[in-house]
Amino acid sequence: MSSSGKKVDEETPWFINAFGGKMDETYIKYMSEEWGFEKRGDVPLFEKLCLEGAQSGLSWHTILKKRENYRQSFHGFDIDKCAAMTETHVSKLMQDTGIVRHRGKIESVINNAKCIKALYEEENVDEGTHGKFDALIWNFGDNKPQLNEYKSFKEMPSQTPISIAMSKELKRRGFKFVGPTTCYSLMQSCGLVIDHLYDTPEWRAARDRIEARYTHDPEVQMPPSKKQKKSY
Repeated sequence: MSSSGKKVDEETPWFINAFGGKMDETYIKYMSEEWGFEKRGDVPLFEKLCLEGAQSGLSWHTILKKRENYRQSFHGFDIDKCAAMTETHVSKLMQDTGIVRHRGKIESVINNAKCIKALYEEENVDEGTHGKFDALIWNFGDNKPQLNEYKSFKEMPSQTPISIAMSKELKRRGFKFVGPTTCYSLMQSCGLVIDHLYDTPEWRAARDRIEARYTHDPEVQMPPSKKQKKSY
């Protein structure tokens, strides 16, 4: 039963109802198989940062439909290759209908790749298991996912103190299109926070994935449970 007393239709994913049923198969697949799943590694996180920045002012569905075009246009988000792109490349991409033709957003991909390369040169930055950029991002989540217990879509924040802190640090390092809302979207999509609605099949599956990982890792201890949210 939902908090309103109405019977919950578990055959229909919660996010379809939340978006009024206006989701195509690509979007449903993304929400079911990617959103809230842990994403690790410098290149995957760089890609997500760039795509979340491209979404600014637009819908995620718009960006999702263009994702493969972005990957082709930006060399699979290879950090070295993106950092080496020039004004000539930018001018060419401004004519590419397969991506969002916004000069600032296009230039931000190149800029942010350069910022990651600068991060690589810093000796006092944690190398981490999956790369320095990965370590920088995941350290804002204490290197573990936070399983939230929101009971309605309206309860979900658009930004949090952690996403504000992440935004501030990335901006300090020169990154562009990394506002607090963009950073929280990044956290949601990459599994730093898991915001599937509480006790839905998607939430329970996420809980089981996390608990299984910790159960099989003898070096990691399960943290104490919290009423409103759980950090694993």
